[in-house]
Amino acid sequence: MRSELMEQIEHVPMLPETVKKVEAVFNDPEGGVDDMANAIKNDPIITAYILKTANSPMYGLSRTVTDVAHAISLLGKEAVRTFTIASAANSCMDIDLSPYGMTKETYLARSQLQNALVSRWVSKVDRSMLGHLSLASFLLELGKVVISRYLIESKQSALLSDNLQQGTSIKKSEIAACGSKSEDVTATLFFRWNFDPDLVHLIRFANEPEDASDPETQEMAKFLKVAKEAISLEGTITDATLKNARELIEEYGMNQNLFDEAVDKIRSAA
Repeated sequence: MRSELMEQIEHVPMLPETVKKVEAVFNDPEGGVDDMANAIKNDPIITAYILKTANSPMYGLSRTVTDVAHAISLLGKEAVRTFTIASAANSCMDIDLSPYGMTKETYLARSQLQNALVSRWVSKVDRSMLGHLSLASFLLELGKVVISRYLIESKQSALLSDNLQQGTSIKKSEIAACGSKSEDVTATLFFRWNFDPDLVHLIRFANEPEDASDPETQEMAKFLKVAKEAISLEGTITDATLKNARELIEEYGMNQNLFDEAVDKIRSAA
């Protein structure tokens, strides 16, 4: 990773105290709904974000969520922990993804859609994987924000945007522009924020699950890879993106019916 890009990562603020409190509750086997709600209640910005996100149609709740404890009861600790960290992470940097040809709105839509898809899908496969996959799916694209800021400040945005416009893959375009994939940047940022090393490794291998030496990481990374393929840069699910995702599912020997059920529920809620 280029030293200038590492400097950008070092300039990203640490996450607020609320995140530390939520992580402590989440990692405590005896931590309950009230404990997590109490960890959040004094942070109005994060509380508002959780309620707005939880009430998004793509999460399929039949009732309006009115408070954090209600959100935890209906969606689970994994989801509310993810929303808490996503709110803090996306608030600590200016989001300008113009080198990618993305707006802030499409970036946030893509992140949330990835999370909703992975959460619905994985909950039907193996709920024990949700702790890492919920958070990883929501913040997988965070490295793009750091790369964009680096390219904008160094006046090198065209190195990325020109390649993307010519049809070069995102991975190859990122490496040509800054020497690193966005997944590696996200993983490095998570390491700096002191997240679980297993989560850091999962994010790092999201683009190449087969390169992970640990079978559990490899299995979880496949879900992230499929979700990335299923959702366009514009934050939408299309016939073309689904075709790519289903080809990967077949290659990985995964259950396509459970994936299709999750996609159908999200599309019907849109």
